[in-house]
Amino acid sequence: MRLIVVGLGETGIELAKELVLANHEVTVIDIEKNKVEEFTNEYDALGVAGSGASKAILMQAKANMADIIISVTSNDEVNLMSAITAKTLGTKHSIVKVSSKEYKDDEKYLGEKMGIDMVINAEQDTADEITRIVSYPSNMKTGIFSNGKVDMAEIKVKEDTILADTKLVEFKEKFNAKVTVVSIIRDEKLVVPRGDVTIKAGDEICIIGKHSEIYKFLNKLNLIDKPVKNILIIGCGGIGEQLLENLSEMNLKIKLIEFDKERCIEIVEKFPNVNVIHGNGIDSDMLIEEGIKDFDCCISITGADETNLVVTLFAWSCKVRKLITKIVSLSYSRMLHNVQIDNTLSPHLIILGSIHRFIRGIENNSMHVENIKSLYRFAKNKAEAIEFEATNDLEFLGKKISEINLKKDIVIAFIIRNKKVIIPHGETTIEENDKVMIIASADKNIGRLSEIVE
Repeated sequence: MRLIVVGLGETGIELAKELVLANHEVTVIDIEKNKVEEFTNEYDALGVAGSGASKAILMQAKANMADIIISVTSNDEVNLMSAITAKTLGTKHSIVKVSSKEYKDDEKYLGEKMGIDMVINAEQDTADEITRIVSYPSNMKTGIFSNGKVDMAEIKVKEDTILADTKLVEFKEKFNAKVTVVSIIRDEKLVVPRGDVTIKAGDEICIIGKHSEIYKFLNKLNLIDKPVKNILIIGCGGIGEQLLENLSEMNLKIKLIEFDKERCIEIVEKFPNVNVIHGNGIDSDMLIEEGIKDFDCCISITGADETNLVVTLFAWSCKVRKLITKIVSLSYSRMLHNVQIDNTLSPHLIILGSIHRFIRGIENNSMHVENIKSLYRFAKNKAEAIEFEATNDLEFLGKKISEINLKKDIVIAFIIRNKKVIIPHGETTIEENDKVMIIASADKNIGRLSEIVE
């Protein structure tokens, strides 16, 4: 595929390098000529020096022939203009990174009116990832869908669990669970769940639902060992604020230490149930005084990698059970890959993961990608979760799901309507502009929502 990467910061360089190594045709754009020359001298890529928001520069980069433009500069407006201008020149798909929550909230408008296919907000995605780490055991495979509105968890069914010998038709009533079983791996084969299927010991099942509902379900199964109840957070920038919004629904005791006094006042007003302390989170005496040894989890997400590392190592010495650290530098992330401090998260790597998932979705469905919002492979790559947008030309628009003749091995997992998650049943309808997640066997190669029916 022909790809344009705008912005050779740390994320852009790593992304462009990975795309070149994956044998894509890559053109890089950066305002600094020396960065472009350094990259193109080392890797098999073309380069153009200048602003990615410039029509002339994009024409030099042959945007009219590109499959995807990915704009990851530090400037939201440049990223948006790069994508919009490239689309007018003929680029098929566009991905932009933004730091503004307002731009992320405008994703639907930017998609419908400006043709931007994917808007990535690293702060929100990082907060969502931290939330999942807080909630789930570290050895459980998890994932997120529809920009964090829906979670996935894969569970190994043991003989002594109450899951074993449960018929799916009885599942929701038995567990009072607002989650859906979307796949079963049994003897290395994919079993698409129907009502008459029985979950057996040894199965690996995948469930999908809202984060809070999956958390409740796993608690019922006693799959969350020693659930986190008390959390100490150091630092509260954009990631911290989004994280507090996520955690506020989970009935947790949270203490926050923040160096900026005005920021403390803002957080107190917005999150009255959070115990906010004004102080320096790197001060070991203060951490002891604030009871760091009594917390189940310490999350260090200040703006300085070194501070986060020092705080986390001190928390480790105080025997805090779960440690989560934000590391911006990719070089630090690689160095710490094998260090036993539980979880180090890099917003850069989270951005890269989101972009690669989108690109794989395009590659796997190269003929019909207009309405695909995301594609994930799971269940040992035997199943695909594909998110579509329902358009007004669908023959079954407005029909009850019970009236739709779905193909064999297709499951409608959930619907997002007006930002609300709907777990579908027979009476549920699919309406225009709904985001519809379907689960299918990977060999089905579903490319359009219309292809799910016989």
